[in-house]
Amino acid sequence: MSARIEDLEPVTRAMCEKFLAAAAAAGHSIRVTHTLRTMDEQAKLYAQGRTLPGPEVTKAKPGQSPHNFGMAFDICFAGKVPYPPETDPRWLALGQLGESLGLSWGGPNGKGDKFTFDRPHFERDGWRRAAKK
Repeated sequence: MSARIEDLEPVTRAMCEKFLAAAAAAGHSIRVTHTLRTMDEQAKLYAQGRTLPGPEVTKAKPGQSPHNFGMAFDICFAGKVPYPPETDPRWLALGQLGESLGLSWGGPNGKGDKFTFDRPHFERDGWRRAAKK
């Protein structure tokens, strides 16, 4: 699995760079932890908690994740607690920031939101259409 911003496809890379710059300007010290993920890597993550030991980490099978197409990235905070509790207000602040830049965020946005479980995750809106091109 890659953490390199350069491995994102060009539109998502530009959005990620804007997001990181805006987050830094707002005083958030974060880093990118995951970008591009191969189909084999996705299969192993999907199997975890199902046919492999460990907790379930994804609901996406290979080809169902924007990471497989370089159209998503995950972040964490710099410091001693890279993944604070869901209630940490920084998650919401960063989620709103990402959404203001056109990204879809893995945190709760309200009724009908498909994401309520993956606060570190940001993806290019409409990635499925873009991946088919």
